[in-house]
Amino acid sequence: MALDLLRGTFLIEIIVAHIAWRPSFYTYISGGNQLPASAAEGFFAISGIIVGYLYGPRVLKETKKVFTKIWKRAALLWFLATFFTLFYTAWATLDPANPVYQTIYGRESWKFLIDTFTLRHAFGWADFLNRYAMFMLFAPFAVWLVAKGRAWVVVIASFVVWFFLREVDRFLPFSAWQIIFFYGIILGYYLPNIESWFHKLKMKLQRNIVVVVCSVAVTSYILSVFVFIVAPHYFTIDGSGMLLRDSLAPYFNKHYVAPARIGIGILWFTCLYILYRRYEKQISKYTRGALELLGRQSLFVFSLHALILFVIDLYLPPIPGMAVWQNTLVTTAVLLIIYIATYNRASIIEYFRALYRNQQNNNRP
Repeated sequence: MALDLLRGTFLIEIIVAHIAWRPSFYTYISGGNQLPASAAEGFFAISGIIVGYLYGPRVLKETKKVFTKIWKRAALLWFLATFFTLFYTAWATLDPANPVYQTIYGRESWKFLIDTFTLRHAFGWADFLNRYAMFMLFAPFAVWLVAKGRAWVVVIASFVVWFFLREVDRFLPFSAWQIIFFYGIILGYYLPNIESWFHKLKMKLQRNIVVVVCSVAVTSYILSVFVFIVAPHYFTIDGSGMLLRDSLAPYFNKHYVAPARIGIGILWFTCLYILYRRYEKQISKYTRGALELLGRQSLFVFSLHALILFVIDLYLPPIPGMAVWQNTLVTTAVLLIIYIATYNRASIIEYFRALYRNQQNNNRP
């Protein structure tokens, strides 16, 4: 349950970071997309953890079934990634006066198609699907190696790709971000053992570990908010706030997944997982199952958020000078729409299926 709750939380943070109506109160809580680590890394880590957790114990006994199931997921992700890019590009092309049109792929059409179908180009807010599809293509091999006791092969291979190719344009963004996903697979496979080992420790030692990890995580988070968000906005008279942020930013580069970004991401994720795992029932209860629902339906939520935010970017851009509370209302409305649609997902799908069946029946002679 903790993993689903965390993934639901990260999805909300991703939506808040992507929506153009900001800053809102949510931005000041989550940090938007400006902190040295973000919900995006956590989302990919959990995706890898769940793959390792679910398929690792089964892959040696049901090898063909596991490979087929993961590759079917990869095929679905590839289809969605390419479909959304083509769909949004065609949509934006119909409105060349809109600023969004200016961000369309600017080279030859054949390069556009090649890069789209090979997942090297994405348009709109669904770019995560490209990376996820590519990672899922190789995931069965990683799961099999880990289950065979050869996790070290995955560790070394993933590290080598990240270390040597993470700044090579031809292999980006896959070469940089894959280390989060594939190390997540290893963590997911060994997660029950890690938890079992932790609970065998003396209670006092457990408590001390939790206190130290979460204290350091919370302290570093507060400092990060000050350095990357507060200082650049409120201490810019002499430019010191901007200079401090700009001097530190390269060490936490998101595009190339810099080492320091991985380090602080691990720290924050560990603290969050400990808290969510310990209080998962209470969190699920007080959020009335909303986070768990969003986490379990993550693909639907992410795809829907991409569609809604694309419409907002086209037709409902933020009005200059909007107050924080007004941006918060808009963001809350978007989150509510996504939650309601997700909650009624089965009914919505059945409705469109019924429309399709009726259309097919009407077309028969």
